[in-house]
Amino acid sequence: MRASQLLKHFFITGATGLLAASSGAAPGRFDLTGEIAVTPSTSKAFINLKGWVAAQTTSGPVLWKNGQLQTVPGKPGRTWTAVTGINDFGDVCGMYQESTSTIARAWAWSNGQLVDGPTGPVWMSNSATGINNRRELGVFVVPFSVIDCGNGSTQWYGKGGFGKTGAWKSAGPWSQQCSTACTIYSSVAYSINNASDLLVNGYGSQNRVGGGCSLMNSYYVFWSNGTATTVPDVYYSSQPMMNDLGQVLSNASWIENGVTKVGIQFWSGGVATKIYTFGNLVPGMTVPSGPLRMNTLGQIIATSVGTPTGLYQDGKWYDLRSLANLPADVTITMLLDINDVGQIVASGKRGNASRLFVLTQRAFCPADLNFDGVVDDLDYALFVQAYSKIECPAPPAECPGDLNVDGIVDDADFTLFLLSYNLTFCP
Repeated sequence: MRASQLLKHFFITGATGLLAASSGAAPGRFDLTGEIAVTPSTSKAFINLKGWVAAQTTSGPVLWKNGQLQTVPGKPGRTWTAVTGINDFGDVCGMYQESTSTIARAWAWSNGQLVDGPTGPVWMSNSATGINNRRELGVFVVPFSVIDCGNGSTQWYGKGGFGKTGAWKSAGPWSQQCSTACTIYSSVAYSINNASDLLVNGYGSQNRVGGGCSLMNSYYVFWSNGTATTVPDVYYSSQPMMNDLGQVLSNASWIENGVTKVGIQFWSGGVATKIYTFGNLVPGMTVPSGPLRMNTLGQIIATSVGTPTGLYQDGKWYDLRSLANLPADVTITMLLDINDVGQIVASGKRGNASRLFVLTQRAFCPADLNFDGVVDDLDYALFVQAYSKIECPAPPAECPGDLNVDGIVDDADFTLFLLSYNLTFCP
């Protein structure tokens, strides 16, 4: 059936129904569903499963909940310095400093109460790295131990762990700190998930150097059952993260044909996949330090993948701004976090005023070929062009008219197109 016949067929055929998402097609559009009138003080904000947002602003920590902005209550003698996470109950965590000290302390606003992280000597710094749905803080405590090795060398180390005030558990034991060989289990904690797994760095065994133990620059997951699994190739420039499946997202460096490369790595079940390459690592090279975040659906956001608003979905990178329906006076500058229903919190501006925005992904609508939120005659014109060519071009070229993703644009795709056309608006 050629284009002229298709046009006639178009007006005499009718059908109704919804299209399901299909792998390999363009992702669903994003709508602006929340606007938070604050000025973020860092490139970090966090969104939970309910779409609530926690952030550090120029006026202190805030929680945006059901469209209402709440301020984390202050406490005399304290200065809030960071917000580092939110759980699905709306508990927020972060760090503060006392007016008489520069030592970092972990805090949480949990169940409406302001609580401290694990306590210790006055010289002990503890930093929160996140809070899970068990209301456990992921923490980094430094110095955890100070050891005199008897040779004029004093060794001190940080320690990653998790727990609540007064009930803290370190990630792995220390052993053989001053003997011939050292086993290093943990240094800095980066992420905690709802299974109480902890992402940490500084793991491995090596000989003493200069009378003490040097930390290995490696990363691992300390599972809630007390075992540890190393994650290879992690290159620290932006903070790595772990989701509820125990998968890890990080920048990475690796050797390829004798050349050191740097890029973004996704690690799952012991398999590391490089999903973006910044290029060869050369002296003075600056590896992007913007947020790297992911959810359990396989969606990833990153700041420097050819765009500051990169979205990875179904094995491809997109500029989220090209997928978002935004008012003319709204600009999105950076993606900060993504939850498990595909909602994203982003920084940007409305006019000249700084804002945080919540973007929500629509249900998949593959027949919306021009991405304007409706399936109409403009999409039909694009479909006719694809239909006239019949066969799809070779990957990775796009084939938007191939709605059933079988490699050709034919009557089966036309039938699917009609299902959406009769609905007029995308779901």
